[in-house]
Amino acid sequence: MKAIKVLLISIAAVVAAMIVIPLTILAGLFVWLKVTEETDDDEMELDDVV
Repeated sequence: MKAIKVLLISIAAVVAAMIVIPLTILAGLFVWLKVTEETDDDEMELDDVV
């Protein structure tokens, strides 16, 4: 019975990691795109002035 409990807990941990890790990566990419988008806009404004 203890082995089944350990197995279920480990499966639940793996499933949780499969959900959390990609969401964390996507959130990081979204933030990175927003940060680089703002810097690109600033550079484009400077190019327009020159």
